[in-house]
Amino acid sequence: MTASLFGERFAGRREPAWHRLGQVFPQKERVTASEGMKKADILFGIDKHPQIVKMEDGTELETGSYAVVREPTSDDPEHKVLATVGKEWTCLQATELGKMLDPISEEFPIETVGAIGNGEKIFLSMDAGASTIAGEDHELYWLVADHRDGTGAMSIAFTPVRVVCQNTLITGLRSSKVSVNLRHNRSIQTDASFYLDIFNQMARTQENVVSAMDTMTKTRLKAKEVDKILTSAYPTASRPTRLKLSANISADDVPSSVWNRILNDKKEQKEEWEKRQGRVDRIVDNAKERLDVFNQEFPKLSNTPWAVYNAVVETEDYRRGHTASGTTLFGGRAEAKARAFNTALELV
Repeated sequence: MTASLFGERFAGRREPAWHRLGQVFPQKERVTASEGMKKADILFGIDKHPQIVKMEDGTELETGSYAVVREPTSDDPEHKVLATVGKEWTCLQATELGKMLDPISEEFPIETVGAIGNGEKIFLSMDAGASTIAGEDHELYWLVADHRDGTGAMSIAFTPVRVVCQNTLITGLRSSKVSVNLRHNRSIQTDASFYLDIFNQMARTQENVVSAMDTMTKTRLKAKEVDKILTSAYPTASRPTRLKLSANISADDVPSSVWNRILNDKKEQKEEWEKRQGRVDRIVDNAKERLDVFNQEFPKLSNTPWAVYNAVVETEDYRRGHTASGTTLFGGRAEAKARAFNTALELV
């Protein structure tokens, strides 16, 4: 999944770890959500329209599905279809989201704002202060993201950034009330108070997550436990469907002409699967190299859940293809970090 910035729609108080685009506003300037959205130029509107199938004879058929359409922008002057959704899916405008978050951002000012893809995802991070985790200084942020592509909801993630190397640690927060997502249904506008109601929960969760991260420095892992974290972050590549189907077929089950076709197809499918697995293996090797470096730099933390988790994070933040990409915050890279965090925490 690609997750590049929409144009250069990004604004932030400091140069971020995950890309180098957009504008930077003064360090001491306190920016609310609505102000940050305006700076980043992400206040474009979206709407939902019924999708129609037009037959060759001109007959139009209703599909029961709807298109999420973004209005034209200065650098993309055509309407853009962002997603196909169902009848119950309801738009939430960026202006509405800004107003919802303004009271929170007055206390926790906006750090970064941006848009992904063609505007199907918008995100804001709020400055949650600083803390020390495993003896290192971290800047703490809350990441608020709204997914407008029909595949997700409005969500919150906790994002500590290691000051020493600027890698971004993303936690899933699955066990916390703060991770409850606001779905795009008909009540989404009336649920705007949801985020205000859980604001105190956010603060408590922040303390809990920082404490949990510190506990990850106390346990030495065995080799198989290190592998368990890495495997959770980078699971084995899935085998192609046709390769699975042909696995139990023998030459006695089908005519010779069909068997030859199966053999040829199986060879191609196996080569494709081996390529996929090869990519996974290379990433795992990179993570092991990062773990070795971490162990050497921080011998007191070597082979702890914290060390392995950081190795995964650094692998995902800095491997090829991260430039101008939001995949460290959304998509595969963020999911790999979250899986590593949850598995590492289980081993404490």
